[in-house]
Amino acid sequence: MLAQSEIDALLSGAIDLDQKNGEDRVNLADMMHQSGESQNADGGGEKKVQTYNFWSPARFSKEQMRAVELVHEDLSERLTTSLPTFLRTNVRPRLALMEQGRFHDFIKDFPEHTLFHLISLAPLPGHMVLTMSLNVSYLILEQRLGGKIEGRFTERPLTEIDQSLLRGMVEHMLGDVKSAWSKVVSLEPSLEDSTINQHWVQMMMGNERVLLIAIEINIQGITGTMSIFIPFNTLKPIADVLNPHIWIAGRKEHQQDPVARQVAIQTMMKAVIPMKVILGNAELTLKDLMNLAVGDVIELDTNIDSPLIVHVANKKQFLARVGKSRKRMGVQITGVYREHDDIHANS
Repeated sequence: MLAQSEIDALLSGAIDLDQKNGEDRVNLADMMHQSGESQNADGGGEKKVQTYNFWSPARFSKEQMRAVELVHEDLSERLTTSLPTFLRTNVRPRLALMEQGRFHDFIKDFPEHTLFHLISLAPLPGHMVLTMSLNVSYLILEQRLGGKIEGRFTERPLTEIDQSLLRGMVEHMLGDVKSAWSKVVSLEPSLEDSTINQHWVQMMMGNERVLLIAIEINIQGITGTMSIFIPFNTLKPIADVLNPHIWIAGRKEHQQDPVARQVAIQTMMKAVIPMKVILGNAELTLKDLMNLAVGDVIELDTNIDSPLIVHVANKKQFLARVGKSRKRMGVQITGVYREHDDIHANS
């Protein structure tokens, strides 16, 4: 443990470090001042110290980031085919940017009338947020409503009809989202809500660390951006399969383990299942029941040749006949029970 004087000396940079192999001592203050210097004249260079934000650290490795990038590159290619059929015009999406950060730092840069779509990715937790820049949104609305695309738009609030049309396009893209993720994990994306209320979106997402995927969309010479925000907590359950090699090779389907199957069968064989056979029914008065004695015979409502029903775990499963096995009474299975067999059994 350091004394107070040593702590003060450390903070002031007055501590000298002993070098190995008998080299000269190095002062901490000199090392701190040297960080970030450019390369020297003989071509050698000092390692630059990079700032690290402990408040918003990167949660995923480069390989995991690359896997997500491959997923959305595939999504962009799929949208290149599916969106033109929906909008009836040429659309060229392209993955432009991936960045990590906190959601509130990204949302404050969006205009007031931006429409946010909250999408669930079952069975993963949380919501993915998807939004499009206003110039692209207005262009899509003009195209959907049969208007002329002129490339000039006046910013205005989105009406309920506008929001409904844009929701329809997002729902159209969910099939491509599912297909793009299928090589990594099986998802069932669904549109939960669409709103222009940024405060509501901020409340839903909280102060989440998110992964921003920006897809550039070009429609008839006009370029805009579709932004996708995926929280780290949403991707955390599949962090172990976020690997570019898995994406390229495809998600392996679960293969049956013959050894585990045999163990499961042997374990099931030891299970105890109740079984009973009802020989028949009889109605007695209370007086007759009280007067029963050893040797009395009770007449049942079944014929000796009628099949009996075998109950397995309180369910009718088989038909049987009464017989003897050595010195014990028993039944012989004669067939599988069907619903219409009740009629024949009671006849």
